[in-house]
Amino acid sequence: MRRSRTLLAWLLGMLVLLAAASLPGDALAQARRGSPAAQAPGKVKVTLLEVAATDSHSGVDPRLAPFSRHLTFLRYKGYDLLDTHRFELSSGGQEDLAITGGRRVQVGLLNRTAQHAQFRIQITSQRGKLLDTTLSVNRNGTFIVAGPKYQDGILILPLQARY
Repeated sequence: MRRSRTLLAWLLGMLVLLAAASLPGDALAQARRGSPAAQAPGKVKVTLLEVAATDSHSGVDPRLAPFSRHLTFLRYKGYDLLDTHRFELSSGGQEDLAITGGRRVQVGLLNRTAQHAQFRIQITSQRGKLLDTTLSVNRNGTFIVAGPKYQDGILILPLQARY
């Protein structure tokens, strides 16, 4: 149990570093100039993927090519795309989804600025809450939430925020 928590803490730390590297330079420059996107809150297009990370094979699902640079930081060899969820959220809105393994994930948009969108992510199972965290995703960036066990590996949930 202690090892699982240490691994989860390490993974979350790595994910923070990955998210920090995903902000496009032109988005930041537009925000500084006072572009309409910097001034007007609005909807965020969210894509949440369900990815199985495994050591049982070394292949990467070709549909995961845009995420390959993020996946290299994880210790697994193979990655399979299980499902894709697309939805839009306004500030204060949330989406409740059934995900692989009999779990549920709630994605709530807390706020949005020109630079990033702040989300609250909750993952639950029949046993109770597995994860409850707040995170920031850079504009048009990706943040990878990883952790729940799945078969011989873990379930990874890349979350993209587009606006």
